Amino acid sequence: MRLTRTMSVRAKAVVAAAGTVTFAIGLCVLALVLALQQNLRESARSDARRTAVSVVDQLAMVEPRTGKPVVIMPDRVRIHDVEGRVVPATAVFEAHQEPKATMTHGRAPEPAPGALLTGESDERYHVAVNPSTTALDNARQLLLHDVAPAAAGLVLFVAGLTWLLVGRALRPVAAIRQEVTEITERDLHRRVPVPAARDEIARLARTMNATLDRLHQAMTRQRRFVADASHELRSPIAAVRTQLELAMARPHRTDWPSAVHKALQDTERLQAVASDLLLLARLDAQDAPPRSPVDLRALAAEEARRHPGTVALAPAGDGTGPAADPVVHGSRVQLSRLLTNLADNACRHARASVRLTVVPCEDAVELTVDDDGPGIPEADRDRVFERFTRLDHARARQDGGTGLGLAIAHDIAHAHGGTLTVLTSPEGGARLLLRLPRAASA
Repeated sequence: MRLTRTMSVRAKAVVAAAGTVTFAIGLCVLALVLALQQNLRESARSDARRTAVSVVDQLAMVEPRTGKPVVIMPDRVRIHDVEGRVVPATAVFEAHQEPKATMTHGRAPEPAPGALLTGESDERYHVAVNPSTTALDNARQLLLHDVAPAAAGLVLFVAGLTWLLVGRALRPVAAIRQEVTEITERDLHRRVPVPAARDEIARLARTMNATLDRLHQAMTRQRRFVADASHELRSPIAAVRTQLELAMARPHRTDWPSAVHKALQDTERLQAVASDLLLLARLDAQDAPPRSPVDLRALAAEEARRHPGTVALAPAGDGTGPAADPVVHGSRVQLSRLLTNLADNACRHARASVRLTVVPCEDAVELTVDDDGPGIPEADRDRVFERFTRLDHARARQDGGTGLGLAIAHDIAHAHGGTLTVLTSPEGGARLLLRLPRAASA
C-alpha cells in the first residue's frame, strides 16, 4: 500500500494489467503442466505394461539358439530371478536350452504408484520395465524454453500497450491540470479544455467548467456587492462630513439642532446599512441561529401594530384551529426581520393600505403581503431580490430604502427551506408570497 501511494495512475494501471496477465498465464500454464504430466505418466505406464507383456510372450515362445541371446530394450527391461537378482540375457538363453524348461506367461501385474511395471515369463524369471520419461522431459523442456519466454513477452507487450493507452487517455487530464494551475481569482473567466471523447474525463472537464462558472458568478456578485456597499456607505458618510465641515466653518451662523438632526439621520442610515450587511454576511456563512416553533400569525400581528392605519392583518379563515396553527420551525429574530422588510417595502410603495394574510396549508404556511401600489413588472420580479437593487421609481435614497430589504428577506426564506416570490395583487399592486414548511409539531 505504501508503494502504490507514491505511484502515478499510469504506473498503477500498468502494474495491474501486467499482474493480471501474469496471474492468468500462470494459472493456465500450471493447469496445462498438471494435465500434461498426468497424461504423459499414464501413457508411459501403458507403454511399459505393453512392453512387459511382450517380453513375457517372447520369452515363452522363443526357440533357444546358441549365440543368439534374447535382449529386448536393455535400457528399460530388467529380468530378475526368483531371488530378485538381475539375470543377464545370456543366462536367460542358457536356461532356455534345458529340455524340460517350459515357459508360461502371465498377465502383467498392476504397479503400485512409483513402482516399475512388470510382467512374468515363467516360474524362474520376473520381467520389469521402467516407464519412459522421455516424453515428459521433452514437454518440460518445451515449457521452459518456448512457453516461458513467450509468456514473458506477452506480459511485456501488455504492460507497454497499457502504458501507451493510459498515457494517451490521461493526456487531457494533464491539460486540465495545467489550465487549473494557471487560473487565479483575477481570471476566473478561463475554462479547462473539454476533450472530444464522451468519457469520464470529458464529464470531469464539464463539471469543472460548471464549477468555474459558479465561482465566476459568485465572485462577480461579491465584487458588485462590495462596490455597492461602498457606495451606500460613502454617501451618508460624505453627507455627514459635509454638514460638519459647514457647521465648523460658520459656527455662529449654524443651526446646530438642525445640523445635528440631519447628521443623526445619516448616522441612522449608516447603522441600518451596516446592520443589513452584517446580517447578509451571517446568512452567506450559513450561521444557524437557535430555532424554535414560531407562530407566523403572531409575527404578522406585531407588524400590523407597528404600522397602524396602513398595515392590516386579514382575519383567520373558517376552520382554522389548533390543528391548523401557522407554526413554523425557525429563528424568531430572522423571521421577524423577514416580515419587517416585507411590510416596510410594501408601505413604501403602497398608496393607502397593505394587507397581510396568513394561511396554513397541509404541509406549509403561506403568508402574503398585498399592496395597492404600482406593482412590480414581470421583467423585474427576479431582479428585485438582488442586493442593492432599486427600481427606477424607488431610487430616491431619501425614502429610506437601502436596496437590501428584499434580498435579506429572500435569503432568510431560503435559509428556512422556503420560497419568496413576486406576484400580482388583487388590489392592483404587488403581492409577495412567502411559503415556509410547517413545523412537525404543528
